[in-house]
Amino acid sequence: MTCLIYCASLLKDSQNKKGGEIMHRLIFVVLLFVVGALISGKRQVSPSEVKQEGSSIVVEELPYTLEEVIAAMIDVESYGRNDFAVGDLNREEKAYGCLQARQPAVNDYNKWNETSHQAKDCLGNRTLSVTICKWYLGYYATEKRLGRKPTSEDLVRIWNGGPNGYKKSDTLDHWEKVKKVLAKQREQ
Repeated sequence: MTCLIYCASLLKDSQNKKGGEIMHRLIFVVLLFVVGALISGKRQVSPSEVKQEGSSIVVEELPYTLEEVIAAMIDVESYGRNDFAVGDLNREEKAYGCLQARQPAVNDYNKWNETSHQAKDCLGNRTLSVTICKWYLGYYATEKRLGRKPTSEDLVRIWNGGPNGYKKSDTLDHWEKVKKVLAKQREQ
């Protein structure tokens, strides 16, 4: 609201100065933008605008936000309610927390963020799980790396199958599960 009042005062001042017509038009456009933002209420941020700790995810016209994709992955990985989930007990590398993070993903995060987390640290820590996931996707699901703009499918398959998970056929079933949850989320 303060921005709106400031723009209105600039608009009034620009009318009284030489060359004020250009400034007048510019301020008017800014004012329209601000009013539009205020009227529309809470704006949904698209995944192409998401920036996480220096990494950015550029996604071509996703029907889902990054937050929706992550929420659906949490639903599939740990039924959306179990931050203390431990998966793949029969494997050497267990998966931990709501997003079933594994140590290699955490190691990548540690390397570039100068931290020393263990995958087990994701148990009961949804914030850490989501932070690592967003960073990981921001690092590996990039247009430069994939040779095209990433899709929701790419994000899910990279998180599930590692940096090249988007190429692996064994991540397709996981994507189908997440895609169903995404569709149900939209129906609600």
